[in-house]
This record gives sequence, C-alpha cells and structure tokens, in this order.
Amino acid sequence: MDEKITAHETINAADRDIHSPVWDMSQERAFLENLLSQRFNYFLLFYSITVAGFVNAKNVIYAQIVLTSGALIVSLLACVLLRSQQKLNHILKDDLFKDISHPAKIIDDLAAGKVGSKRNYIGIVIPIICSTILILGSIIHFFCMIV
Repeated sequence: MDEKITAHETINAADRDIHSPVWDMSQERAFLENLLSQRFNYFLLFYSITVAGFVNAKNVIYAQIVLTSGALIVSLLACVLLRSQQKLNHILKDDLFKDISHPAKIIDDLAAGKVGSKRNYIGIVIPIICSTILILGSIIHFFCMIV
C-alpha cells in the first residue's frame, strides 16, 4: 500500500493538470462523496419506509416482521455507509489535506472555525443512531409481544 501512495505523491499538482484525465485522489474524493450521498439518501428512504410500515401494520405479528427485517436491512446499509465514510476520511486526511494548496484543504480550513468538521454525521453518526433505534425497537416490541 505504501508503494501506491509513494507513486501517487511523485506526480505534482501541475503535472496532474497537464496530463488530464488522470484518475487522481481529487476525482476519487468527488466520486466517493457522490456515492456516499446517494447511499445515504437510500438509507434514509429505507429507514422511513420501515418506520411507516411499522406504524401502519395491521397486526402485531406484521409489525414485528416489518420492524425486525427493517432493522436488519438498515443495519447492513449502515455498514456500507460506515465503510464509504471511512474511505472518504482516508482520502481527505491521508492525501488531500496534506497538500496545503489543495482546494479541499483550503475550504476545510475556512469552514472549520470553532465548530470543526461535521462530515462524519452522514456516514457514521446518523446511520448508527437510526439502526440502533430500529434494533432496540424490534427487541422491545418483541418482548412486549410476549408479555
């Protein structure tokens, strides 16, 4: 892996512009951000469908089936989002932010201010919260069904 990073670092920014199109880390970042955004939209859509299906279920068994299957699928989608966010964070921290003249670094420095980056909310925080809510709801609903 170090050889790949070393090979990438041997291409300076001016040469990358001249020899375009070259698939560099900036293009990979743009691709991953777009992919993460699309996956997050599907994640929210499926989470919403699961909650709506649970609320509109006609009986307790159907509600449990919807909630449990929804919790399983939303958790799997959350794993995909976590991995995509992890890849994006590596591209930003380990490559693009090391170049102080890169637009991603400049914008990140300007936007950081006192609050800091919130980029992990979409790929880590929200998916964990949503999947945890569904898993806990499924477990609680199951035990309430038994009693």
